[in-house]
Amino acid sequence: MAENGTRHCDVLVVGSGAGGLATAIVARKAGLEVLVVEKEPVFGGTTAYSGGILWIPGNHLAKARGIEDSREAARTYMRGEAGNHFDEARVEAFLENGPRMLEFFERETEVKFALADYPDYHPDRNGGVAIGRSVSALPYDARRLGPEMRRLRKPLETITFLGMMFNSAIADFIAIEGS
Repeated sequence: MAENGTRHCDVLVVGSGAGGLATAIVARKAGLEVLVVEKEPVFGGTTAYSGGILWIPGNHLAKARGIEDSREAARTYMRGEAGNHFDEARVEAFLENGPRMLEFFERETEVKFALADYPDYHPDRNGGVAIGRSVSALPYDARRLGPEMRRLRKPLETITFLGMMFNSAIADFIAIEGS
């Protein structure tokens, strides 16, 4: 910190939710100096409340389980769901980079994902699927954070089991690993 109380960084991230922390990790991995600021005394953003399910068409986890999907189907589904708000350039960027993002985080960090057995919101619509696009981060031993563990936002009690967030992706992982 400079004498006048200012800090210099290459990237300033406002908010410590999944999006903010993902941005910080990618920037740091690229060699940039990153500063994350958070208004709350805890970090984790609303991801601690939502369960952190990601919707990523064409992901490697679905492919590994033999689940068929295509960019064309995902694009068709998104066009139908978004209606007049469909933004082709953004959709194409998402369809191209969403799967790459999952692979990056599994390769470059300790985060691991599992396929969540959730359908699209409207799986019967054109391009919709019954399974394969939703993924969830697997449990992480927060004790590895040391004293920073106490600064994690607590999840909602309604989505926890024995103090851990619980969803179908975790149940599926436990079932697969246990068999």
